[in-house]
Amino acid sequence: MRALKSIGAFVLYIVVTEVLHNGMAYAIVKSHLWTPRDGFNAPDFIVSDGLGILAATVIAWIAARIEKRRVTDYGLPPRRDALPHVVEGFLWGTVIPVLVALIVIGFGGASYHGFALHGDALVRAALIWLVAMLILGFFEEWTFRGYAFNVMTRGIGFWPTAIVNAILFGALHYFTKPMENMADFVGVSVITLFMCITIWRTGALWFAIGFHAAFDYFALIVLGSANTGNMGKPLQDHLLDIRYTGVDWLTGGPRGLEASVPMLVVIVLAIVLYLVRTRSSRRSPAVS
Repeated sequence: MRALKSIGAFVLYIVVTEVLHNGMAYAIVKSHLWTPRDGFNAPDFIVSDGLGILAATVIAWIAARIEKRRVTDYGLPPRRDALPHVVEGFLWGTVIPVLVALIVIGFGGASYHGFALHGDALVRAALIWLVAMLILGFFEEWTFRGYAFNVMTRGIGFWPTAIVNAILFGALHYFTKPMENMADFVGVSVITLFMCITIWRTGALWFAIGFHAAFDYFALIVLGSANTGNMGKPLQDHLLDIRYTGVDWLTGGPRGLEASVPMLVVIVLAIVLYLVRTRSSRRSPAVS
Protein backbone atom coordinates (compact mmCIF):
# COMPACT_ATOMS: atom_id res chain seq x y z
CA MET A 1 0.00 0.00 0.00
CA ARG A 2 2.83 2.41 0.85
CA ALA A 3 4.48 1.69 -2.49
CA LEU A 4 1.26 2.38 -4.39
CA LYS A 5 0.71 5.63 -2.50
CA SER A 6 4.25 6.83 -3.26
CA ILE A 7 3.93 5.96 -6.95
CA GLY A 8 0.57 7.72 -7.06
CA ALA A 9 2.07 10.81 -5.40
CA PHE A 10 4.93 10.76 -7.90
CA VAL A 11 2.59 10.61 -10.89
CA LEU A 12 0.24 13.24 -9.44
CA TYR A 13 3.10 15.63 -8.75
CA ILE A 14 4.55 15.37 -12.26
CA VAL A 15 1.13 15.73 -13.93
CA VAL A 16 -0.03 18.68 -11.82
CA THR A 17 3.33 20.44 -12.16
CA GLU A 18 3.29 20.07 -15.94
CA VAL A 19 -0.32 21.28 -16.13
CA LEU A 20 0.55 24.38 -14.09
CA HIS A 21 3.77 24.93 -16.07
CA ASN A 22 2.03 24.67 -19.44
CA GLY A 23 -0.89 26.74 -18.20
CA MET A 24 1.36 29.62 -17.16
CA ALA A 25 3.29 29.41 -20.44
CA TYR A 26 0.03 29.45 -22.42
CA ALA A 27 -1.21 32.46 -20.45
CA ILE A 28 1.85 34.61 -21.09
CA VAL A 29 1.92 33.64 -24.77
CA LYS A 30 -1.75 34.60 -25.13
CA SER A 31 -1.02 37.84 -23.29
CA HIS A 32 1.69 38.61 -25.88
CA LEU A 33 4.32 38.82 -23.13
CA TRP A 34 6.40 36.11 -24.75
CA THR A 35 6.48 34.57 -28.22
CA PRO A 36 8.45 31.30 -28.52
CA ARG A 37 10.64 30.87 -31.58
CA ASP A 38 11.48 27.78 -33.62
CA GLY A 39 14.46 25.69 -32.55
CA PHE A 40 16.56 26.05 -29.41
CA ASN A 41 17.30 29.58 -28.24
CA ALA A 42 18.40 30.96 -24.88
CA PRO A 43 15.48 33.37 -24.15
CA ASP A 44 12.92 30.58 -24.63
CA PHE A 45 14.83 28.32 -22.25
CA ILE A 46 15.07 31.07 -19.64
CA VAL A 47 11.36 31.93 -19.78
CA SER A 48 9.94 28.41 -20.13
CA ASP A 49 12.21 26.69 -17.62
CA GLY A 50 11.93 29.63 -15.24
CA LEU A 51 8.16 29.10 -15.27
CA GLY A 52 8.81 25.39 -14.77
CA ILE A 53 10.85 26.08 -11.63
CA LEU A 54 8.00 28.24 -10.31
CA ALA A 55 5.41 25.54 -11.04
CA ALA A 56 7.50 22.76 -9.48
CA THR A 57 8.14 24.88 -6.38
CA VAL A 58 4.47 25.77 -5.88
CA ILE A 59 3.38 22.12 -6.06
CA ALA A 60 6.29 20.97 -3.87
CA TRP A 61 5.34 23.65 -1.31
CA ILE A 62 1.76 22.34 -1.25
CA ALA A 63 3.08 18.79 -0.77
CA ALA A 64 5.36 20.01 2.03
CA ARG A 65 2.41 21.64 3.79
CA ILE A 66 0.44 18.39 3.56
CA GLU A 67 3.37 16.30 4.82
CA LYS A 68 4.33 18.89 7.48
CA ARG A 69 7.82 19.25 6.00
CA ARG A 70 9.93 22.08 4.62
CA VAL A 71 10.04 22.39 0.85
CA THR A 72 13.85 22.24 1.06
CA ASP A 73 13.55 18.72 2.51
CA TYR A 74 12.96 17.49 -1.04
CA GLY A 75 16.59 17.69 -2.11
CA LEU A 76 17.58 21.32 -1.55
CA PRO A 77 18.94 21.45 2.01
CA PRO A 78 20.47 24.89 2.75
CA ARG A 79 23.78 23.56 4.01
CA ARG A 80 27.41 24.69 3.75
CA ASP A 81 28.44 22.14 1.14
CA ALA A 82 25.68 23.12 -1.30
CA LEU A 83 27.83 25.43 -3.45
CA PRO A 84 30.88 23.11 -3.40
CA HIS A 85 28.64 20.28 -4.60
CA VAL A 86 27.24 22.46 -7.41
CA VAL A 87 30.79 23.34 -8.44
CA GLU A 88 31.95 19.72 -8.26
CA GLY A 89 28.96 18.61 -10.33
CA PHE A 90 29.70 21.36 -12.85
CA LEU A 91 33.28 20.09 -13.18
CA TRP A 92 32.12 16.52 -13.80
CA GLY A 93 29.54 17.79 -16.30
CA THR A 94 32.30 19.70 -18.09
CA VAL A 95 34.88 16.93 -18.27
CA ILE A 96 32.58 14.17 -19.55
CA PRO A 97 31.29 15.77 -22.81
CA VAL A 98 34.70 17.32 -23.50
CA LEU A 99 36.37 13.92 -23.09
CA VAL A 100 33.77 12.32 -25.36
CA ALA A 101 34.31 15.01 -28.03
CA LEU A 102 38.06 14.43 -27.88
CA ILE A 103 37.51 10.68 -28.32
CA VAL A 104 35.24 11.30 -31.32
CA ILE A 105 37.83 13.64 -32.85
CA GLY A 106 40.60 11.12 -32.12
CA PHE A 107 38.70 8.39 -33.97
CA GLY A 108 38.16 10.65 -36.98
CA GLY A 109 34.46 11.28 -36.37
CA ALA A 110 34.83 15.04 -36.02
CA SER A 111 37.29 17.85 -36.71
CA TYR A 112 38.04 21.08 -34.85
CA HIS A 113 38.22 24.40 -36.75
CA GLY A 114 38.55 27.05 -34.06
CA PHE A 115 35.79 29.33 -32.78
CA ALA A 116 32.39 29.49 -34.43
CA LEU A 117 31.79 32.97 -32.97
CA HIS A 118 34.11 35.87 -32.25
CA GLY A 119 34.27 39.06 -30.21
CA ASP A 120 31.12 40.36 -28.55
CA ALA A 121 28.98 37.68 -30.19
CA LEU A 122 31.07 34.96 -28.53
CA VAL A 123 30.87 36.59 -25.10
CA ARG A 124 27.12 37.25 -25.35
CA ALA A 125 26.34 33.71 -26.47
CA ALA A 126 28.58 32.18 -23.81
CA LEU A 127 26.97 34.19 -21.00
CA ILE A 128 23.29 34.00 -21.97
CA TRP A 129 23.52 30.28 -22.64
CA LEU A 130 25.28 29.71 -19.33
CA VAL A 131 22.33 31.38 -17.58
CA ALA A 132 19.87 29.35 -19.67
CA MET A 133 21.59 26.03 -18.91
CA LEU A 134 21.81 26.77 -15.19
CA ILE A 135 18.07 27.42 -15.18
CA LEU A 136 17.47 24.27 -17.25
CA GLY A 137 19.59 22.15 -14.91
CA PHE A 138 17.78 23.44 -11.85
CA PHE A 139 14.34 23.05 -13.47
CA GLU A 140 14.75 19.46 -14.63
CA GLU A 141 16.49 18.22 -11.49
CA TRP A 142 14.05 19.95 -9.16
CA THR A 143 11.02 18.75 -11.13
CA PHE A 144 11.99 15.14 -11.79
CA ARG A 145 14.32 14.40 -8.89
CA GLY A 146 13.08 16.69 -6.14
CA TYR A 147 9.77 15.88 -4.43
CA ALA A 148 8.91 13.29 -7.08
CA PHE A 149 12.11 11.33 -6.45
CA ASN A 150 11.88 11.76 -2.68
CA VAL A 151 8.32 10.49 -2.29
CA MET A 152 8.85 7.53 -4.59
CA THR A 153 12.06 6.53 -2.82
CA ARG A 154 10.23 6.52 0.51
CA GLY A 155 7.78 4.01 -0.94
CA ILE A 156 9.88 1.59 -3.00
CA GLY A 157 13.51 2.32 -2.09
CA PHE A 158 16.37 4.07 -3.83
CA TRP A 159 17.47 1.63 -6.55
CA PRO A 160 13.98 0.84 -7.94
CA THR A 161 13.23 4.58 -7.93
CA ALA A 162 16.52 5.45 -9.63
CA ILE A 163 15.99 2.84 -12.34
CA VAL A 164 12.38 3.91 -12.96
CA ASN A 165 13.37 7.58 -12.96
CA ALA A 166 16.20 6.95 -15.43
CA ILE A 167 13.97 4.96 -17.78
CA LEU A 168 11.18 7.54 -17.61
CA PHE A 169 13.58 10.40 -18.33
CA GLY A 170 14.99 8.48 -21.29
CA ALA A 171 11.45 7.74 -22.48
CA LEU A 172 10.52 11.42 -22.16
CA HIS A 173 13.27 12.27 -24.64
CA TYR A 174 12.47 9.29 -26.88
CA PHE A 175 8.74 9.92 -27.22
CA THR A 176 8.62 13.74 -27.21
CA LYS A 177 11.46 14.63 -29.58
CA PRO A 178 11.78 13.85 -33.31
CA MET A 179 14.46 11.61 -34.86
CA GLU A 180 15.08 9.76 -31.57
CA ASN A 181 16.41 6.19 -31.44
CA MET A 182 17.25 3.56 -28.83
CA ALA A 183 20.85 4.78 -28.58
CA ASP A 184 19.66 8.13 -27.28
CA PHE A 185 17.08 6.45 -25.03
CA VAL A 186 19.81 4.33 -23.43
CA GLY A 187 22.33 7.19 -23.28
CA VAL A 188 19.93 9.60 -21.57
CA SER A 189 18.78 6.86 -19.16
CA VAL A 190 22.33 6.01 -18.08
CA ILE A 191 23.24 9.70 -17.68
CA THR A 192 20.11 10.10 -15.53
CA LEU A 193 21.08 7.07 -13.45
CA PHE A 194 24.41 8.74 -12.74
CA MET A 195 22.62 11.86 -11.49
CA CYS A 196 20.33 9.73 -9.30
CA ILE A 197 23.39 8.07 -7.76
CA THR A 198 24.85 11.48 -6.89
CA ILE A 199 21.59 12.33 -5.08
CA TRP A 200 21.87 9.10 -3.10
CA ARG A 201 25.49 9.74 -2.16
CA THR A 202 25.12 13.44 -1.30
CA GLY A 203 21.54 13.47 -0.01
CA ALA A 204 20.76 16.50 -2.16
CA LEU A 205 20.26 17.77 -5.71
CA TRP A 206 23.15 20.26 -5.66
CA PHE A 207 25.72 18.06 -7.44
CA ALA A 208 23.15 16.89 -10.00
CA ILE A 209 22.08 20.47 -10.76
CA GLY A 210 25.66 21.52 -11.46
CA PHE A 211 26.32 18.41 -13.51
CA HIS A 212 23.15 18.74 -15.60
CA ALA A 213 23.77 22.42 -16.35
CA ALA A 214 27.41 21.90 -17.35
CA PHE A 215 26.73 18.77 -19.39
CA ASP A 216 24.14 20.50 -21.57
CA TYR A 217 26.15 23.72 -21.73
CA PHE A 218 29.32 22.04 -22.95
CA ALA A 219 27.68 19.42 -25.18
CA LEU A 220 25.31 21.84 -26.92
CA ILE A 221 26.81 25.30 -26.58
CA VAL A 222 30.58 24.90 -26.33
CA LEU A 223 31.09 21.76 -28.41
CA GLY A 224 28.25 22.37 -30.88
CA SER A 225 26.73 18.90 -30.63
CA ALA A 226 23.48 18.35 -32.52
CA ASN A 227 20.13 17.83 -30.78
CA THR A 228 16.84 16.53 -32.13
CA GLY A 229 15.01 19.31 -30.26
CA ASN A 230 16.82 21.66 -32.65
CA MET A 231 15.80 19.64 -35.72
CA GLY A 232 18.90 17.46 -35.48
CA LYS A 233 21.31 20.36 -35.95
CA PRO A 234 23.80 22.21 -33.73
CA LEU A 235 22.49 25.37 -32.11
CA GLN A 236 23.04 28.43 -34.28
CA ASP A 237 25.13 30.29 -31.69
CA HIS A 238 27.38 27.48 -30.45
CA LEU A 239 30.90 28.53 -29.51
CA LEU A 240 33.36 26.11 -31.14
CA ASP A 241 33.45 25.07 -34.79
CA ILE A 242 33.54 21.28 -34.45
CA ARG A 243 32.23 19.42 -37.48
CA TYR A 244 30.77 16.00 -36.70
CA THR A 245 31.07 13.95 -39.89
CA GLY A 246 31.52 10.40 -38.61
CA VAL A 247 29.04 7.55 -38.41
CA ASP A 248 26.11 7.86 -36.00
CA TRP A 249 27.38 5.30 -33.47
CA LEU A 250 30.53 7.42 -33.04
CA THR A 251 29.05 10.94 -33.10
CA GLY A 252 25.42 10.36 -32.14
CA GLY A 253 24.28 11.76 -35.49
CA PRO A 254 21.36 14.21 -35.24
CA ARG A 255 20.85 13.15 -31.63
CA GLY A 256 24.23 14.49 -30.55
CA LEU A 257 26.99 13.19 -28.31
CA GLU A 258 24.59 11.84 -25.69
CA ALA A 259 23.55 9.13 -28.17
CA SER A 260 27.09 8.05 -29.06
CA VAL A 261 28.89 4.88 -27.99
CA PRO A 262 31.83 6.88 -26.55
CA MET A 263 29.38 8.75 -24.29
CA LEU A 264 27.87 5.50 -23.02
CA VAL A 265 31.31 4.10 -22.24
CA VAL A 266 32.47 7.29 -20.50
CA ILE A 267 29.28 7.60 -18.43
CA VAL A 268 29.50 3.98 -17.24
CA LEU A 269 33.13 4.57 -16.24
CA ALA A 270 32.09 7.81 -14.50
CA ILE A 271 29.47 5.93 -12.47
CA VAL A 272 32.07 3.39 -11.35
CA LEU A 273 34.60 6.12 -10.52
CA TYR A 274 32.02 8.16 -8.59
CA LEU A 275 30.86 5.14 -6.58
CA VAL A 276 34.46 4.28 -5.68
CA ARG A 277 35.28 7.88 -4.81
CA THR A 278 32.22 8.23 -2.54
CA ARG A 279 32.15 4.70 -1.11
CA SER A 280 32.52 6.03 2.44
CA SER A 281 29.55 8.40 2.06
CA ARG A 282 26.50 7.46 4.07
CA ARG A 283 23.05 7.43 2.53
CA SER A 284 21.03 10.49 3.44
CA PRO A 285 17.75 9.91 5.32
CA ALA A 286 16.14 12.16 2.68
CA VAL A 287 16.49 9.44 0.06
CA SER A 288 16.42 6.26 2.15
